[in-house]
Amino acid sequence: MDNFAIILMVTSAVTVTAAACLIAFIFSRRQMSNISTFKYPVPEERQPAPKEKILEEEAAVYNITARKEGEIMERFKAMMAEKPYLKGKLRIETVAAKLGTNKTTLSRMVNDKFGMNFRQLLNSYRVKEAIDLFSNNHNISLEELRNGAGFKSVSTFTSSFTRFTGCTPAEYCKKASGR
Repeated sequence: MDNFAIILMVTSAVTVTAAACLIAFIFSRRQMSNISTFKYPVPEERQPAPKEKILEEEAAVYNITARKEGEIMERFKAMMAEKPYLKGKLRIETVAAKLGTNKTTLSRMVNDKFGMNFRQLLNSYRVKEAIDLFSNNHNISLEELRNGAGFKSVSTFTSSFTRFTGCTPAEYCKKASGR
């Protein structure tokens, strides 16, 4: 009888744990579905909140002055104007090295200025490029559009396009061409 009681207790504990996990999963999915998405490709640079005097510890951590940060961001914008994201995989380490900084500093600056990570920012530029390509040629295929915008993956193209425009590439092309 003791073995039966132990088996019953273990089974009950497993059932309760599984139910709790399922409830937590459902609750987290509902919260995630309420998050609004960003709807415009290539976000405008955000203005940082006015800061009080930068603490010496902060300056030591980032090892960069506000003037130097401004210079790096200007060079970053100039680099993006040359559209390096259209030519294969562009890594944050490569961009940081060309800008004379490190990936941690560049990543923090992109997050602060644009409100997204480096990869998301590159994909927003690519979505903008796809929109420009389509506006110049309504007869372009989705594959040519994806390749021309620098996307290597169909799924990344579709998910990024949907994130920044609110519709899939096919839906966008259909709406934009009036079909």
